[in-house]
Amino acid sequence: MDSLLDAAKPATQPAVEIPATQPGGAALVNQNAPTDARPATITLSNGQTVKGNAATTTDKPVRVWDPTIKDYRDIPFSLIASATAKVVWERDEKEWQFKESGSDVKVYSGKTYPARETQYTFTLINGDQITGDVAAPIYMDTGKATRTFVLHKRDKGEPGQTLKDLVYVKQIDFDTK
Repeated sequence: MDSLLDAAKPATQPAVEIPATQPGGAALVNQNAPTDARPATITLSNGQTVKGNAATTTDKPVRVWDPTIKDYRDIPFSLIASATAKVVWERDEKEWQFKESGSDVKVYSGKTYPARETQYTFTLINGDQITGDVAAPIYMDTGKATRTFVLHKRDKGEPGQTLKDLVYVKQIDFDTK
């Protein structure tokens, strides 16, 4: 598998920020999405699916912390057939604040926020699987808009939100034909 990983070429172009004065300003887009992106379907934890052309940061593999070897594994984007999230834990966390500025005494605010930790299993086009922690952007061009999804190890919502409100990427399936 290492020879397969070493031989792969990056499949994406850089994300650039469009000035806020431009139409659709301040959105991240992939300049060469039609030629470098791969057809994919993203399924979110709320059941929504998004189809289009997916890409990631140019010249950057998807970096996964592999606990079995206690090191990072760099997976070229072009070699990923699918990615599946597994929830390690999820819960409502209490929001704590410092009693006073400069104080080390914390008090409970009475509010909670949702928190979740996930791991992703990446299935490569040759069938091998790598599971671990990841933080990577996925840019999805649907033809109408470009959306950015982030594969997170840990997500944290805002006070007052619920775990249902904290939507995450549950599955990515690439068209490997």
